[in-house]
Amino acid sequence: MKNDSLSKHGVLVNLLNKGVLIIGRSGVGKSECAVELLNKGAFLVADDVVLIKEVKKKLIGYPPETIKDLIEIRGIGIINVKDIFGEEAIINSSDINLMIELVDFKDDFNYERLGYDTSYTEILNIKIPHMKIPVSPGRNLSTLIEIAVKKIILES
Repeated sequence: MKNDSLSKHGVLVNLLNKGVLIIGRSGVGKSECAVELLNKGAFLVADDVVLIKEVKKKLIGYPPETIKDLIEIRGIGIINVKDIFGEEAIINSSDINLMIELVDFKDDFNYERLGYDTSYTEILNIKIPHMKIPVSPGRNLSTLIEIAVKKIILES
């Protein structure tokens, strides 16, 4: 039997009509980054747990019913996105077009600097672009993710 669904720890937002799955270790800043993206006009699909299914050779992400519309911000707590940002800031599902992995910055790691080679990851036998963005103080992650999405749009 073919497994055509799974769950992933992360945040799914839709920005510029592209679904962006943000992953990384617990506490790295995924939800805070999602809130910044909401301020820039993105839509929240799911925070913390993203359910993913394959539909017609596309990945579709959606939230578990129990945490739909909610986002947890460390130091503030769990907020209802509809209450803070309005009903229009939420969508029920989105294609997943890009995976962004937030990683701790390390001086000795060889990060992608030229941008010529696009890395891919496979989820449910579907390849999507995968970018690692190093996290360190002073970096504006939401802007970097916005640029990554625009890069993917230009390449498609």
